[in-house]
Amino acid sequence: MSRGIGVFDPIQETIPEWAAIVVALVTQLGDIWFLAVLLGVLYWRRPRERGDLLVVAGLGLAGFALITTLKYTFALPRPAHALVELETLSPTVRPLYELTGTGSGYGFPSGHALVTTVVYGSLAARLSLWTLRRRVLAAGTLVTVVCLSRVALGVHFAVDVVAGIGIGLAFLLAVTGLLTRYPDDEQTVVFVIAAALSVAAVVASSATLDSILVLLGSLGAVLGWRIVGRERLTAVPGSR
Repeated sequence: MSRGIGVFDPIQETIPEWAAIVVALVTQLGDIWFLAVLLGVLYWRRPRERGDLLVVAGLGLAGFALITTLKYTFALPRPAHALVELETLSPTVRPLYELTGTGSGYGFPSGHALVTTVVYGSLAARLSLWTLRRRVLAAGTLVTVVCLSRVALGVHFAVDVVAGIGIGLAFLLAVTGLLTRYPDDEQTVVFVIAAALSVAAVVASSATLDSILVLLGSLGAVLGWRIVGRERLTAVPGSR
C-alpha cells in the first residue's frame, strides 16, 4: 500500500537545515511525556476540575492503546524522507534531534495526531479556561502544528496524520457519547475503556513493552480510582 502523495519536497524545502531542531522540538507538543506533564500541571493548578482532568488522562491512555493496536494491525512502514540526515548535524545537537525528530516502528496512523486530537480536544471541551471558542481554536492550532511537524520531519505521510485526526475525533465523539450515560462515574468508565483497549494493544503488538506499560497504567488507574480516588476527589469543594 503506497501512501505517499508527493508532499514532502514542498514542505521540507521551505525549512532551512538550522531550523530542523526547532521542528523536532515543536513535535514534542504531541509527545506522551509532554502531555503527561501538561495534565499533571493542570491537575495541580486547577483542583476544581480534577474530575474532568482524570477523564482526559483516561482518554489519553485509551488513545495510546488504540494507536498501538492500529499500528500493529496495519503494519505500514514510515516514509524515507528525513528532513535532515543525522550525519549533517553538529555533534552538539545531533543527540537531541535523534531523540526528538526521528521515529521508529510503524507509521500508520500517526500516534501524535490521534493522541493530540483526543487530549487537546477533550481539554477544550472540559476546561473552563477562556471561552469555548478560544479553547477549540487553541486545540486545533496545536494539533495542526504537531501534525505538520510530523510530516515535515519525514516520519509520517500526510495521510497518516489525516487518518490520525479522523480516528481521534471519531473515538472522542464515541466515548463522549458513552460517558453521557454515566455522568456520575465517568472516570471509572474511561479507565475501563483504556484497560480494554490496552488488552487489545498487548495482543496486537505481541506484548511490546509500551503496550504492557499502558495496560498496567490503565489497570492501576481503575483500581486506584475505585479504592481511593473517588474519596479524595469529593473532598475538594466544587470539584467535578
